[in-house]
Amino acid sequence: MKKSWAIAIIALSYFGISTAAYGDAKISRRASELEIDRQVIDSSPVLRRWLDNPPDLLEDIYRIPSFNTKLNIGLTSRNNSLGVNAGVEDLFVGHSPLTIGGSYQTEFSGRESELQANFRYYMLPLGSYWNLAPIIGYRQFNQLDRPQISGLDVGLQGVLVLSPHSSDLRLSHVFTSPNGNLEMSTTTLSTSYAITNNLRLGTKIEWRRSPLIYDSRVGFSLELAL
Repeated sequence: MKKSWAIAIIALSYFGISTAAYGDAKISRRASELEIDRQVIDSSPVLRRWLDNPPDLLEDIYRIPSFNTKLNIGLTSRNNSLGVNAGVEDLFVGHSPLTIGGSYQTEFSGRESELQANFRYYMLPLGSYWNLAPIIGYRQFNQLDRPQISGLDVGLQGVLVLSPHSSDLRLSHVFTSPNGNLEMSTTTLSTSYAITNNLRLGTKIEWRRSPLIYDSRVGFSLELAL
C-alpha cells in the first residue's frame, strides 16, 4: 500500500514538473520568436500570460464594449428653472449589442417632467472607437398647462469613444410620436469623462422642437460606471 502511494506521489510530481517545464518552454519559444528579453518577461505577469495564452484581439473587439453601463443622477436647467434627473444608460442584454436605458426628469417648480425608456442596437463591433445605434422606445413629456406629448420614440445615436471606458462623446436625434399632431424632435449632445475608475462627470445639452415647445435644456450629472 505504501509503495502504491509513493508511486502515485512521484507520478503527480512528475506531471506537475513536466507541465511547468512545458509552459516555460512554450513561453521561451514565443519570446525568442518575438525577440523579447527573458528579464522583461519574468517581471511582467501580463506578458507571461499573453505569451502562454495569446488573446484573440479581434474577438475582444467584437465582444468587449469600449464604453460602460452607467447609472447617473444630476441637475438640469431650462429657462432658469432647475430640475433633477436620474437614469441608467446602456444596460447590456447578455453579451448581445442590444442595450436598455431609461431616465426620469422633473423640475422643482413642477413646470415640466419627462419619462423615457428605450432600446439601442449597436451596429458595429462593441470595442470600436465609434459606433451607431438605432433607438426605439417610449417617451412621456409633460409641461404645465399644455397637452401631454407621449408615444413611440425612434431615432439614431452616434458614439465616439475618446478613451475606452474613460471618455466618450454622443450625438443623438429622436422623434417622439412621429407623424402625430404633437410630434417632437429632440437632439442631444452629451459627454462623459472619468474622474476615478468608477465615477464619471457627465454633461448634456438638448434641443427640443414641437408645435408646443421650441427650447433647450442643459444638464450636469455624476455617473457610476458598472
